[in-house]
Parts: sequence; structure tokens; C-alpha cells
Amino acid sequence: MRHQNRVKKMNRSKSHRRALLMNLANALFDHESIKTTNPKAMELRRVADKLITLAKKKDLHSLRLVFAFLRDKKVVRKLFSDIGDRYAAINGGYTRVVKIGLRKGDAAPMAIIELTQKKESEKEKEKGKTKEKKEAKPAKEKKEKAAAKKKAAPGEAGSSEEAKPKRVRKPKAAKAEEKTETTETV
Repeated sequence: MRHQNRVKKMNRSKSHRRALLMNLANALFDHESIKTTNPKAMELRRVADKLITLAKKKDLHSLRLVFAFLRDKKVVRKLFSDIGDRYAAINGGYTRVVKIGLRKGDAAPMAIIELTQKKESEKEKEKGKTKEKKEAKPAKEKKEKAAAKKKAAPGEAGSSEEAKPKRVRKPKAAKAEEKTETTETV
């Protein structure tokens, strides 16, 4: 019986499971939001929360424990300098798992796991994108008006449409008749 066994084995050996969670944690801390299957996201949440708690301590022992698991200097540096500072005043709840439905090929339940607090610069980028979309609409309208003016004034010099007449395709039957006529005249 599996009483009190908390670890989800996910049909993997211990070393494979550890490597999987290490790679997922590295991706999560690097990108701050990843898409994976729901069971993997639930297991990753446990691991990521423990690593963020260690990063909040900011001592050498915690740094070595985190590096022993993640094995990536860039990600560990980001975790201790940026992510740990973001969650300094919060106890727990560092990640969010959002279920997004089933995967198309095998109907596996998918989820997005992300850090709950984004960087300020990312929030500003999202606000900037919405402003750019609003500003982009008038620019499109200006381009459309300019194109309409060019079409309205066909008498201007340099219009390529009047210089070359449009070529019309002949039906196959007409081509066959021309060939027979040319062979008869020879």
C-alpha cells in the first residue's frame, strides 16, 4: 500500500524524475512561465516553491543547495538576485498553475505554471503593447488612405498599370486550332 507516500513517480526512475524536475525548474525560473502537462506542473510547483524559499534566505548554504539541484549558474544567479527579492515579503504561494485543457495529439491534460509576481519591466511591456495596438490602428488607416489616393489618380506619370497591358490567357482549344493552322500552311 502507498500510505503517506507523497512523491508522484510519473512512471520514471528516481534519476529521471530528478532530471525532469531540474530541467522544468530551470525553464520556469528562466522564462517565468512554461506550458507542460498538469501532473508535471503540480510536482514542479512543490520543487519551485522550496527553491524560492531557499533563495529568500540568501546565505551560502542555501546557494549551494539550490545549485546542487539546478546546476545552472545563470538561473541560480537570477533566482537569488531577482526572484528571491520579489518574494521577500511573501510566505508561500510563489507559483500558479492554470489548467488549459487537453493536448491535441494524446489528450493529455495541459497546464501553464508561472510565477505569481512578474517583474515590473514585464508589466510595463504588456501595457506598452496594448498602447501600441491602439496607436497602430490610426497608422493603418493613414496607409489605406494613401493607397486609395494613388488608385484614384491614374493619370499620373509612372503608373505601371497603364504601361503594360494585361496578358490574357487563351483557352487550350484555341491554342490547338492555331497549331493546326500553322501546320497546314507549311
